Amino acid sequence: MGKVERNKLLSCLLPLVLVLSLLSPFSVSAEEPKGSNELQAAIEEQMKLAAKGPRLHQDLKDLRGDKKVAVIVHLAKKPVALEEGIRASKGQSLSEKQETSIKAQVEAQQTEVRAELKANNISYEETYSYTTVLNGFSATVKAADLRKMLEVPGVQFIEPDHEVKALADGGQPEAVQEAAAGADPIPSLLGVDKLWNEGFQGEGVKVAVLDTGIDPDHPEFKGVYKGGKNFVKFSAMYTKPRPDDDPSETKPSERPSNLPEFNEWGIPYTTYHGTHVSGTIAAIGANSFGFKGIAPKVELYAYRVMGAYGTGQVSWVLAGIEEAAEQDMDVLNLSLGFYNTSESESMAYAVNNATLAGTTSVLAAGNFGPYRTSVGAPATSRLGIAVGNTTLPEERHSATVNAAIGAYKLTRPANLIATTFNEDPAEQLTGEYELVSVPEAGQARDYEGIDVKGKVAVVAHGRILTEEKIRIAKAQGAVAVLLHSVRRGEGAPGPSGIFVGDSFDFIPAFDLNQADGEALRAQLKDNKGTTTFNAFKTSKTPGDEVHFTSSRGPSTPNFDIKPDVVAPGTRVLSTKPMYKSDRPDVDYRNAYTRDSGTSMAAPHVAGIAALLKQAHPDWTPFDIKVALSNTAKKLDKEKFDVFSQGAGRVQAHLAAYPEALAYGEDQAVQNQTGTLVDNPKGTVTFGNLSLKEKNLSVTKKILVKDITGKGGDYKATVEVTKTFGDAKVTIDKPAFTLSGQQELVVTLKASKNPEQLFEAEVLGYIHITKGNVQLSLPFAANLSGIPVVELQNFTLSETDLSPNGDGVKDTGTLDFILTGDLVRYDIALFNIGATVGEGVPSYEEMGYLMEGTELKKGKHSLPIDGQYHPWNGDPKKRIPDGVYAIQFNGEAKPDVQFPYVYGTAMPFFVKTIKPAITGSVSNGTATGTVTDRYLEYNKSLKLYGLDYDLNDKLHATYIITQNGQAGEPVPFNIEQDGSFSVPVAMDDAIETITIAVTDAAGNKGEAVIYQK
Repeated sequence: MGKVERNKLLSCLLPLVLVLSLLSPFSVSAEEPKGSNELQAAIEEQMKLAAKGPRLHQDLKDLRGDKKVAVIVHLAKKPVALEEGIRASKGQSLSEKQETSIKAQVEAQQTEVRAELKANNISYEETYSYTTVLNGFSATVKAADLRKMLEVPGVQFIEPDHEVKALADGGQPEAVQEAAAGADPIPSLLGVDKLWNEGFQGEGVKVAVLDTGIDPDHPEFKGVYKGGKNFVKFSAMYTKPRPDDDPSETKPSERPSNLPEFNEWGIPYTTYHGTHVSGTIAAIGANSFGFKGIAPKVELYAYRVMGAYGTGQVSWVLAGIEEAAEQDMDVLNLSLGFYNTSESESMAYAVNNATLAGTTSVLAAGNFGPYRTSVGAPATSRLGIAVGNTTLPEERHSATVNAAIGAYKLTRPANLIATTFNEDPAEQLTGEYELVSVPEAGQARDYEGIDVKGKVAVVAHGRILTEEKIRIAKAQGAVAVLLHSVRRGEGAPGPSGIFVGDSFDFIPAFDLNQADGEALRAQLKDNKGTTTFNAFKTSKTPGDEVHFTSSRGPSTPNFDIKPDVVAPGTRVLSTKPMYKSDRPDVDYRNAYTRDSGTSMAAPHVAGIAALLKQAHPDWTPFDIKVALSNTAKKLDKEKFDVFSQGAGRVQAHLAAYPEALAYGEDQAVQNQTGTLVDNPKGTVTFGNLSLKEKNLSVTKKILVKDITGKGGDYKATVEVTKTFGDAKVTIDKPAFTLSGQQELVVTLKASKNPEQLFEAEVLGYIHITKGNVQLSLPFAANLSGIPVVELQNFTLSETDLSPNGDGVKDTGTLDFILTGDLVRYDIALFNIGATVGEGVPSYEEMGYLMEGTELKKGKHSLPIDGQYHPWNGDPKKRIPDGVYAIQFNGEAKPDVQFPYVYGTAMPFFVKTIKPAITGSVSNGTATGTVTDRYLEYNKSLKLYGLDYDLNDKLHATYIITQNGQAGEPVPFNIEQDGSFSVPVAMDDAIETITIAVTDAAGNKGEAVIYQK
């Protein structure tokens, strides 16, 4: 997911933020083991959580009825890894006998809970159970039974089992052939090649990749791949089940005929992501162009936790983390997640416990940047290593587009979004080419009846991935493509700014703005046009910049610095699967691809973590994390603050040979309780503070430890990259002699300021130096005291509209509360009534209902009149009959922690056609069928778990007329398939029996089914 459009419904279908009450403060002596404060903070956090008593997650509280809900059930007894962490925090270890005993107690509690559930007639289907990183199980259960389940002794907390996704671009990978000019210079850039030369290539270190699987037949994994497990549950998404010990990628032969090869976002059914990630970590160099993984001699394990289309469930990921902890993995890589900034989401919680058990967890930060507070779970884990995405040096091209359509002329310099691998676009595009406008989104079906062979296609951005648009245009025979922005799209109304690089799958693709694109389309409706290209230019980027999609911190609620570090993740070359079991004669010489995202950055750090573990077998996950942070290279600090780059870009060789390490002994504020806890790490977090009431003085501590025994004279300095007012950060010992260890006190002072200002924050770095020894810790403080702008109580006054002008439910309102001012907003309309295959929902952006440049805080009621503006710029029109989601997108002032707010109301129905009724009366029973679109809508909504009782939407009555007088309507229920069978009292006086059905949108259908 290297390119993300924030307006996509995909990230907004469910409320994802999980808020928990956690800790109480306590102190730790300087003599305790490295990382002990962080251990104790995490342990205390979980103990406090357990003490809160049984609770139901806020997203489950209002669920009722027989709808099946996927949940994760947490039980009260402490899991094995937590007990191990408790011992470790006291300098003790857990014996094998003690571990077996603890696990037996956890399993006994789970057995007791299952028995109680059965005794209370609570029906559920269990998918996985957990004893190591969590105590509990995942299951599907009726919504009506959730509260009953919570009453069972031992049940502590029930939360939703969300969907997770691979955090790469998501489209089909870019093929790289054997003729490639050479591998990326990543090993030398990161200092990995020096460690290789010194004999460190990961030998003896166990690394588990939790992802979409692996291609076990790839030559790059010969000798290093040791096996794995499959945690993806068999369903109608697959043609056949697979063994538990088969973690191979989702293959072409597994796709049912009713499912598309690519979904509506251009994401392939078959998966490749895990193979790419694994190659970055462990590829042995079995190629002719110099590519090799970071740690090519590790013991590599693959855990398949995501399946078709690169998606999976949180419960599958938890099962994978559980297995990794039980198998004593040294390093985990999780290049997956979903948007949730909470530090206490269940995957983050499981990562914490795996870390307590001694496993270093490396996590992709997410691709929801460049906005503040966009980091996603599980990268919010307090103890894991969250990794952001940086760029590599690359060639970029531009040219002038010269279009002529009748009297209309366009001459516009444009950047190239894509080029053909190993081809010069100036030599490819030397002639004059006919222009052809491709409708809709430029999907394959949009080319039907259109000839673009040897021509230049004009295609709108949006709906599917940019790479897929370019591939499709090439497959249709186009020589180039002009891609233009669309309203609310990336970069609009200017050019998109997207760059996808070079590939054999690509043709030259030019980046146009919205106005130029719409003008070209309008002119091409009635005229033929041509274009030429000239003034080609080439430049080279320096690299080492944080990619704009890389998720930023802070995490919530502590204003913690995330990501922890950054690493190359943009258009990274690595392995791709070839599915040999389906295609026995496949050739692996070209089985390499480029991909982008924090998914590609994280495995570089996981590989380095493996090298550090080999070099320092006694180092804990906390030592590895701090070593990576202390020694990281600071990127451009004016462009990328500490929430963009964390401690900086990793430098493997420096991290392997530190003379000293500096541990920040932070305190953080937890949700709801405001409790402060110790939280040492490679950063200094002052947290959320306020100057409104009084002057501020806050202290934090840094513990510097001598690693090599060399000691010496050190200096400690403060570098402020952003400040506010008279705020000042000082260190009590600007010079000190290190002998064993030394504690430093860092103080932040600022004067009272009654104004609450968004820009009130202090950011920077603490530098600890001795000659060539340079250690750094980024720090952050929020002084604004201003809460994040929120959208509250987002509801529709009418969920069902019939905008046909009859005065019945023609209009409605969208009601909500804003806690702060917005500088821009729009309300988008998504069609959720279609599918791309049986059982696979489709949601396409139709357009928008309204937009504006300002919206003040307070209560709002905005009108919905049944009209919308199409996404491609066509004139406003009536919303077609269908089932939709309405999404609010708002933007606050740019200096807030996270300037974007969103809300989703679904389902929203538009229906103008009245129900149709057929039937008859026989032997005192009226039977028949109601045909109506609410039956069709229900099938679509079932895919989202939002299906309804048909009688909530269709209100049926029968009316008996006798002696010329119509009687009172008698209500009756319709079956869920639209049929009905109703007893009626017949006599000779009855003249007619009429069935009337009024739908929820106010449309009324009638039919006489009996007439004397």
